[in-house]
Amino acid sequence: MVYLLDTNIIIRFLVGDHQEHLVTSIKYFKEIESAKLQVEILDSVLMEAFFVLTKFYKLPKDEVINDLKTILALNGVINSNKPILYETLSIIEVKNIDFVDALICAKSKLQGFNKLSFDNDLKKC
Repeated sequence: MVYLLDTNIIIRFLVGDHQEHLVTSIKYFKEIESAKLQVEILDSVLMEAFFVLTKFYKLPKDEVINDLKTILALNGVINSNKPILYETLSIIEVKNIDFVDALICAKSKLQGFNKLSFDNDLKKC
């Protein structure tokens, strides 16, 4: 069975600000790492995790991106769109654009989509 991983599991694992939830999230991530537990991380969950960690917890953007890429690389994360999500995080890392714009840029670059937008940030990619 494949589970959908919620943002709060990622946040508790990376921030560790709730002891009981931290213990459970560590258990989950050990199982995900060994592929005993298979999960999919929705684009919106990754976006929310990035936003909460950088805006609410004020963690450094580069650290958050590295942590999220590490999570995506775990054996039990079975997303078919991993390359797009990696590219999205990489674009955010080097460009000063938001997650959704970076996701549009990544899909455009990796899947050949054209972009329609009034947003000048999409011209940066």
